[in-house]
Amino acid sequence: MNTLTIKDLSITAQLDSKAMSAVRGGYGYPSSSYFSFDPVYAPNNSKTVDATQLINTSMSIQNANGNNAAFVAGVTTTINPHVSASNNINV
Repeated sequence: MNTLTIKDLSITAQLDSKAMSAVRGGYGYPSSSYFSFDPVYAPNNSKTVDATQLINTSMSIQNANGNNAAFVAGVTTTINPHVSASNNINV
């Protein structure tokens, strides 16, 4: 059987088997009551977003100004097409 000798203690005490099983640590470490070996459960704050975003726009413009008109002068056409689309996901 091996022998464990501890020197330079300020308190001397005889330890039973239960007390000896609680002895942990080493040089410079605090007592075992300082550490908690219980599992730590961190909250799950993750977010998962699965989104399909699809915008399909189509524009067909035909201008037949002045077709089949003889002797027409000064005919003008102004076309200002505008398409706006938006698809946003806020999490």
